[in-house]
Amino acid sequence: MYATEVSTSMEAHITSWNVEFVGGDGEIITKIEIDLDRIYPGMETYEENINVYNKGESRVTLDYEFESITILGETFEVGEDYTSEDLENKIKNDYPFKINVVKEDENMVGETGQGMFRITVEWPFESGNDELDTEWGNKAYEYYSLNPGKESLHIEMKLIAVQG
Repeated sequence: MYATEVSTSMEAHITSWNVEFVGGDGEIITKIEIDLDRIYPGMETYEENINVYNKGESRVTLDYEFESITILGETFEVGEDYTSEDLENKIKNDYPFKINVVKEDENMVGETGQGMFRITVEWPFESGNDELDTEWGNKAYEYYSLNPGKESLHIEMKLIAVQG
């Protein structure tokens, strides 16, 4: 006859997950929309900064995804035809203006970590391609003239914080 007594104990700790995205007006956000009335060669650089605060226990890395981009009335959305990466490649390669997203997350340690997303839209007067500048400059002027009150550029993005 064998008798065994098994005694087990288990302790678990659930790591807290608490990240805040704070835009310029102090609102907590995870989705951002950017609207620019006019875009043109030599425009003043548009900049939006979103601060991110890690109040949880785990380290956080930041990421983002484009959901849709509307340029001069033409909309490109994530779905059957486009992925977020497709949209990002499109805005980096197909236009003389540049939409840049920089994420700073190297200091996103637990409880006190801070990071930032910096989103800029710029169209230097001399982008290096006069033909493209002229073509898109004319399109931008025509669109703005025919569509007063409508945005020339509309971007929808998701801001993402990933534990780990």
